[in-house]
Amino acid sequence: MTINYKNKKLLVIAPHPDDEVLGCGGLISKVKTGGGKVHVLCFTVGNIKQYGGTSNSEKRILEMKKVMKYLKVDSFDLAWAGDEYHLKLDKVPQKDLINTIEKGDVSLSTIKPDIIAIPFIGSTNQDHVAVAKASFTACRPVSNNEKDITKMVLSYEQPETNWTRKRFHPNFYVDISKELKKKIKALSLYSSQVRSKNHPRTPRVIENIAELRGTEIGVKYAEAYECHRLIIN
Repeated sequence: MTINYKNKKLLVIAPHPDDEVLGCGGLISKVKTGGGKVHVLCFTVGNIKQYGGTSNSEKRILEMKKVMKYLKVDSFDLAWAGDEYHLKLDKVPQKDLINTIEKGDVSLSTIKPDIIAIPFIGSTNQDHVAVAKASFTACRPVSNNEKDITKMVLSYEQPETNWTRKRFHPNFYVDISKELKKKIKALSLYSSQVRSKNHPRTPRVIENIAELRGTEIGVKYAEAYECHRLIIN
């Protein structure tokens, strides 16, 4: 199946800056190259010590702006920035998260996307799970004057999802053989989040995952997704 991305709109929902690249960097590049538009809604970032590094809000926001410019993203928003929300989105009422996805500055109502990519719900990160649940609810098949039914709803793969109680079962693949270098370059612009050696968030591991997914469909490199809805006219 070949998708014509011309005039198509992709909305990527990301719990934190860098998740959009890790999961959808190839798809983002493919949509832009194909003449479509890409919009990114990130939820939160904060100051905290991490395994193998640190998270500094100010630095990560600057990194995000560089990445959005490099990928030529048409619009983006960081909705809930701050230490009171970072790694605490599971404490935020789901209704508030859903409202952000449905009616925020970069949202279903403002973008009216043809494709939406949301986090995989099986993550061990509480922010990812909270955003995945809210995103899935926001994509429910209810049409009104403010929100259309998005025709394609995908969950994207994260490098860390191999450690989970719920397995990722891809049924939708995107050939990113021409886009992988751009994806890895975009990841490198998140310099504070790139790790070393065998950490899942390294260029080498990202390439290995893309190569593995590529072997599953007979191409050099691919991104894998779970497709929840696909409406063909």
